Order: sequence, then structure tokens, then C-alpha cells
Amino acid sequence: MRDCIDSILKQVRILRQISSDFSTYAISPPVAREPTSLAALVADVVEPYRVGLIERIRLRVDVPPALPALTIDRTLIARALTNVIENALHAMPGEGMLTIDAYADDGDVALRLEDDGIGLDEATLGRIFEPYFSTRTSGTGLGMAIAKRNVELNGGTIRVTSAKGTGTTVTLRFPAAG
Repeated sequence: MRDCIDSILKQVRILRQISSDFSTYAISPPVAREPTSLAALVADVVEPYRVGLIERIRLRVDVPPALPALTIDRTLIARALTNVIENALHAMPGEGMLTIDAYADDGDVALRLEDDGIGLDEATLGRIFEPYFSTRTSGTGLGMAIAKRNVELNGGTIRVTSAKGTGTTVTLRFPAAG
């Protein structure tokens, strides 16, 4: 009986996520930019994952607190990071390593998320930001489309590099607050 209830609750959570993805994508969110520490933002997004990943995924985070502040909408960028992290975790069905680091570069701050998962072929890589495109049987295919939109609404760019069998790197770039 308990297994049945747990299964129903899990499916309800999945349906809520799908509903949330559709409504998030359908409505262009307002952007409320404010000075934000990237190190603090990344820590807040990553912390809930730590306990669940201990047995399976090694997580290395190196986002120096001394990086220039960003003027971004914290909520929109947190959602983008969550979507990228979720994709990385799905790309590593067994054990793996997720590295998140950041650095200042030519007036920008770059945030790089690198997994050692299954990677993407050229055809898939070319479609990664298309709405409703997914390589998984579950989900909506909106995660990376939402991530791209949220990053661009904040004056940033997002780039994905990957090769089948070698993992994927997602790099977000934002202008440093001036």
C-alpha cells in the first residue's frame, strides 16, 4: 500500500513539474534585475542536490566569491541553472562527475557546468534549445529552451558543446556589473 501511495505522489510531482514547465514557457516572465553574487546563487541552487548525489555523482563547485557581481534576476537564473543541472544529471545514469566553475573573462563572468555523461551527437546538439525537443521519454523538452530564454532576458548568452561519449559543457556568460 505504501509503495502505491509513493508511486502516486511521485507521478503527481512529475505532472506538477510538466504543468509548471508549460506555464513558465508560455508566459514571458518579468525581469527584476538586482546585484547578485554568482557564488551565493550557485551555492543556493546546488545545495539541495548534495545529499541525494553523494552515492552516485561527484560534485565539484569552484565559483569564487571575489568574482564581480552580476545584475541579474536571481529567480530566472536559478531556474536556468536548475534546468542545466537536471539535464546533466540525466546524462549520467550511473556514476559521474559534475563540475561547476566560474571565472571573469573580458568584462564578462562565465559560469561553466561540465558533466562526464553520455554526451550529445551533432544532430541533437543542433536542436538543444528547440522547445519541446527532448532526448528523454519523460519531461516536456522545455528545460533548455527556458534556460536560454532566462539567460538572454538577463543580457547573457548560453552555449553548449558536446560529443557523444565525452560529456557536455554548458557555458553561461553575463556582463559583469559595472
